[in-house]
Amino acid sequence: MSQEPVTEVIHAGYGRIFRHPNGIIYVYMADDLSVNVEDAKQLVSDVRQLDSSGQARLLIIQGTRNDLTFEAQYYLGKVHGATHLALVVRSKLQAEVAQFFVSLLQIFRSPYEMRVFHLLQQAEEWLLAVNP
Repeated sequence: MSQEPVTEVIHAGYGRIFRHPNGIIYVYMADDLSVNVEDAKQLVSDVRQLDSSGQARLLIIQGTRNDLTFEAQYYLGKVHGATHLALVVRSKLQAEVAQFFVSLLQIFRSPYEMRVFHLLQQAEEWLLAVNP
């Protein structure tokens, strides 16, 4: 990520979130976190606060020992407000779980595209290439 200044950082129970001048919304998930539907709703609310266009591009960096309840997965799979979501994982297990979530998004007919990455730079490049 470039070193341009960030204007607003939101700290929440799930981690921290900000919109970078490149237009991407970065979400750094906290460690040791089980995201429930209320956390998911707060995350979506924070995304909309940072980008109300409905065309947000999200880059989520997993913490360690994170999981999503099924209710949170379902909510995040159906909600509108983003066009693309890049998930940066830290382990093989996170990658496997993330691929399952990608499959769920297809079943839920999610309004956005999600891809899983092991490297932050590759996730950024993909999101910048799909500039809405």
